[in-house]
Amino acid sequence: MSGEMGKREVELLLRAHYRAERGGPDADAKAATLAAVRAEAALPARGAAQPMSFAGFVAAQARFIRPQVWAAQLALVAAMVALCLIGDSAPRDLSLASGVLAAATVLVGLPDLLSSAANRVAELEYACRFDSRAVALARLIVLGCSDVAVLTAIVLSAPLLLGADPFASLVHACAPYFLSCAGALVLVRRCPSSQALPLGFAWTLLVMAAAYAAFSLVPDAYAQASAWAWALVAAASAAWAAREARAWLGCIAGGLDKLASSSTLR
Repeated sequence: MSGEMGKREVELLLRAHYRAERGGPDADAKAATLAAVRAEAALPARGAAQPMSFAGFVAAQARFIRPQVWAAQLALVAAMVALCLIGDSAPRDLSLASGVLAAATVLVGLPDLLSSAANRVAELEYACRFDSRAVALARLIVLGCSDVAVLTAIVLSAPLLLGADPFASLVHACAPYFLSCAGALVLVRRCPSSQALPLGFAWTLLVMAAAYAAFSLVPDAYAQASAWAWALVAAASAAWAAREARAWLGCIAGGLDKLASSSTLR
């Protein structure tokens, strides 16, 4: 009996509480709150955050590049410097090494360039102010700038340490690098995300193997007189890489439907 009376008292207390809650604040309290809101809205924004510029967004993307990428790039430069300091490396050997190491920079940065597709966050990025295309472009800029720094160090190692021809060193490194970039971007744009990365790796390794084959089977290809032929290949491959980068960004800019139809999300 006492239990039933206890439940009845609790029920009465709850009903009284909810009736008081439904009454809401009185008219004076409502008027005071409304006046405070209007006064706050009339004041200039205090400490309001300024919209981030695209340059700031690009700089922020550098924080999301894995430290392993920077470490691997430094290792490639260190490897080239070590080869130059060994002392018994011929200029042709160093030309081959610079080309192989330059192509390897593509292997280093490609996983982070494709991280959106690999982690399947492209749909989420499309809903942001800086959408998927902005993210891809920002990462392309960050990794491109770091690749330029690495290539510059690789290219200048032999001329500075051994007095090699800087022009030949430049074209021998740039041709494999741009060929690797262009082919990898083609595969990224046309293949499913699950296949794009391993196929991009395979393409870059094929470019390295082709450079070694040219070195072994056609030694004259690395002769001083062939530097201008390498320059033509480097220029053509750079134009191809730029075209493929633009096509890849255009595919992303087309929206989620176009991106999915191009097999990038599958």
